[in-house]
Amino acid sequence: MSLYDLRYTHTGLHQAAREGRRAAPARTLRRITSWQWMVLYCKKGSFSAEITAAERRARLQGRLAARRIRALHRAGHGVDDADIPPVRHRHGGLEDAW
Repeated sequence: MSLYDLRYTHTGLHQAAREGRRAAPARTLRRITSWQWMVLYCKKGSFSAEITAAERRARLQGRLAARRIRALHRAGHGVDDADIPPVRHRHGGLEDAW
């Protein structure tokens, strides 16, 4: 990312003081490299689209796990050890984005 900034230089301040005038700021280019995960790997261009897709995948995985357990129960198998992980909440995705 590139940003332009207005800054006073030491030489510009000293020269303006000698000449008895006000110093003029110089235009400075600053470059920043961002390594945030969502900025680098955001496929759809926005945080909300990525979070919605992740939430949709999590709901689908939960439904598939519940169907597998239901099928085992109907087939007569014990489902005492079956466990469905907690559903991933949308706010968790927002926290992971930052």
